[in-house]
Amino acid sequence: MADDNSEKIEKYSFLYEKKSQAVFAKLDYMLRSGYHIQREYPNDVNIFRFLSESENYQSLKNYYNDFFNLNLVKEGNEFNQYFFLNTNEDSKSKIPSDFKDYLKSEYIIIGMLFIKMYKLDGNIELESVSEFISILFEEYEEEKSALRKLISDNASDKGSDFNDLKFEEVIKRSFFKFGDLGWIKWEDENEKNKFKMMPSFERLRMAYQPQIDTIDDLIKEMKDAE
Repeated sequence: MADDNSEKIEKYSFLYEKKSQAVFAKLDYMLRSGYHIQREYPNDVNIFRFLSESENYQSLKNYYNDFFNLNLVKEGNEFNQYFFLNTNEDSKSKIPSDFKDYLKSEYIIIGMLFIKMYKLDGNIELESVSEFISILFEEYEEEKSALRKLISDNASDKGSDFNDLKFEEVIKRSFFKFGDLGWIKWEDENEKNKFKMMPSFERLRMAYQPQIDTIDDLIKEMKDAE
């Protein structure tokens, strides 16, 4: 029996870390709310430091797998490392449904467009929502109606009057969501316009790289069908 207890203590050793009492509650809330934790996000660096220690990471991985059937994932290299929770593929998680927070389809499309502009088109100076809207409206002027239709058709709140103003609102809500996930970090939390892209935005690129590479073709198809 003593051996069983020792094994459990070692398996969930993060609970016995001195720093656990100060950071675990916030760390747990953030992970189960969909946040991506990395060196520059959140502002409390102690959360990332605690999670990135190899022994803590492994024991936390055991904890989320055993108690919630969730996979604690570590991605990126040493300086661009980020952590997040993912559902195990073999079965449903035991996490309460109100902790689950999936991206809406229109947010994914906006995210793919942003990655295309930033990485594929070389707009590395792109660092604000207003700049993104300007580039989108200027460089995609001829395809704008097709692009609006693509997003409108995939939007969760479909409506017939999807004008430029509503288009901008969807874009802003998308970036607000990216901020909530920790994919971007706002320069000013009150203004929420200028931002810095975080390493965890790479998660969307990895998931949708084929669609990002061909998004121009998709927009052209929508335009030709008008």
